[in-house]
Amino acid sequence: MREAVPARKGAAHDSVSDLVDDLLAGNKRAAAKLISLIEDDEPEATDALARIFPHTGRAHVVGFTGPPGVGKSSLINRLVRKYRSRDRKVGVVAVDPTSPYTGGAVLGDRIRMADTGVDPGVFIRSMATRGHAGGLALATFDAVRVLDALGMDIVFVETVGAGQSEVEIATRAHTTVVVEMPMTGDAVQTMKAGILEIGDVYVVNKADLGNEDVLVANLKFQLTARDGWIPSVIRTAATEGRGIDELADALDRHAAYLDQTGFRAKREVARARLEILENAQRLLSRRVANRSRMGRAFDALAEDVAARRLDPHAAARKLLWPTRPREK
Repeated sequence: MREAVPARKGAAHDSVSDLVDDLLAGNKRAAAKLISLIEDDEPEATDALARIFPHTGRAHVVGFTGPPGVGKSSLINRLVRKYRSRDRKVGVVAVDPTSPYTGGAVLGDRIRMADTGVDPGVFIRSMATRGHAGGLALATFDAVRVLDALGMDIVFVETVGAGQSEVEIATRAHTTVVVEMPMTGDAVQTMKAGILEIGDVYVVNKADLGNEDVLVANLKFQLTARDGWIPSVIRTAATEGRGIDELADALDRHAAYLDQTGFRAKREVARARLEILENAQRLLSRRVANRSRMGRAFDALAEDVAARRLDPHAAARKLLWPTRPREK
């Protein structure tokens, strides 16, 4: 790796170019600035992402989901140490609920992970959901790409823990880890939740509390193969460091399985489809929100729908295809 240099100053376009060059040289400050551009939805972010994209696709992305309080941050903290001992560079994107006052993240994962954050082979960033449902910030996986281009070998994404509806991470990550804990009624809730269908690895954390056998047995009984992979169930006590070796080994086994079977490429295509649609929706929303020609057409269509001259479905088709012949 060539020596990193501080990000240089200049015009907006040159600044983005310089930041990306510094990022590719391993400059963590450049990574932080680029993620801020992305998170704040600055105009330069699109240019930055276009420059970064060819240098991505190498990091293994692991998503962590599960109810609040099960110890996801503690597990990730331990895993960061474990992977660093295996000479792997690690990135972490921790998605937090949005502060109603500042719009920023409020849980402070970087504080909880402070002892690993000073490692030059580790990069940790908290991001706010800003009201986005599903437990992920809209910019989360653009930030993951920044860390990928920075040279991280593995990137952990921690979701906010929104409960049963939090399954979005499975459409994004290469490996999805579902974390539960005993003695909280989760054995019953897990049977009802869609999370039984999304996990590649299941963790019963806080095993030091006892009574984890029931939850482990219920999980093993209910789990079915996903893409031919039978999920592992790992017992851990993150505060004591128990089960971390086994969890890291399970993550590595799943990564190897994806490569050997070709499922990694299939998941990449599925994620690409989703991201194309999301970006198309975002671009459409922006165009109708401003006073462009499409924005004015949108206002006119809204008036037609409100006056019952046009139904919403027909209006949507007319917005997308204004010159398309009327369907018979």
